[in-house]
Amino acid sequence: MSEASVNESTEKPFLTVVSGNPTDEDVAVLVTVLAGAGAGGGEQGPEVRNDWGHPVDRLRPQWGAPSSFTNLRY
Repeated sequence: MSEASVNESTEKPFLTVVSGNPTDEDVAVLVTVLAGAGAGGGEQGPEVRNDWGHPVDRLRPQWGAPSSFTNLRY
């Protein structure tokens, strides 16, 4: 026996059908869903804070507008 055939026989299967007779398409859909659910989730670094265009900016008063200095007395 070659080394490749020994490695293939010792690995566990990813999915085992216990009952029923699924088609190849059914198995492909199930494998895709399970692989998608298990993907991602890796460590993510800290996100860079970016307040550009943040919605709360619309609530702040604008500086430089004619009404910016209403309390200014000469």
